[in-house]
Amino acid sequence: MDSRFYSIPEALRLLFGSDMLREVPSLRTKANSFLRNGLLTFKEDLIVHKKSKFIPETELDTLFNAMLLSSIFTDSKEVKAIFCEPEKRAQCAEVVKAMFTRQHSLAGIALSSSKTTTFVTCLEGDFDLRANRLPNPFKTLPQATLGSNGSLLRVLLAQAAVLEPMDSILMKYLDGEWLEAQALISQLDINLAGVAELKAEIDKKIHEAEEVDDLLDFMRGL
Repeated sequence: MDSRFYSIPEALRLLFGSDMLREVPSLRTKANSFLRNGLLTFKEDLIVHKKSKFIPETELDTLFNAMLLSSIFTDSKEVKAIFCEPEKRAQCAEVVKAMFTRQHSLAGIALSSSKTTTFVTCLEGDFDLRANRLPNPFKTLPQATLGSNGSLLRVLLAQAAVLEPMDSILMKYLDGEWLEAQALISQLDINLAGVAELKAEIDKKIHEAEEVDDLLDFMRGL
């Protein structure tokens, strides 16, 4: 039997309720970013001289999970990497675990306590992000409170009056200050939970930046 297809607005209304798009129109932009980066498969139909994109019903779970993860990690490329790269998924699971276990309040956003632990467990394990929906730990999607330019992780770090060492490093990482983040994390015990994974991610960012600089220097010398 052929799969049913949905436009992005139809899919979002089905997954998150009829009022969500009206309250958070930027959800459509975020969802469309997963079409552009290849996380979601789709077909195009010509409707009134305009091409419109539709996702099959089999992609609804992927879209649901991507939208949940994007409330924490705003970069669509990072969200796609969680689906495709086990190492990246493990690193992000450590971040989420730290958020849910070390914070008493998540930027004023109510949590479903029975689902937060399961959410983390699913990310840490071999839960199929394309075939099943993550438990939603949020009673209201954070995007409805934070708007299009914020992420739960970024807001939590910014709101912290006194940052713990790992919070300070995460702040530097999110701001692209990788050398400063590297200097800070080098002072921590590599055996502490999440330190080795975050250090590897910071080192990777610095290496990628150095490769770009080397390429630019080479091109300038031509």
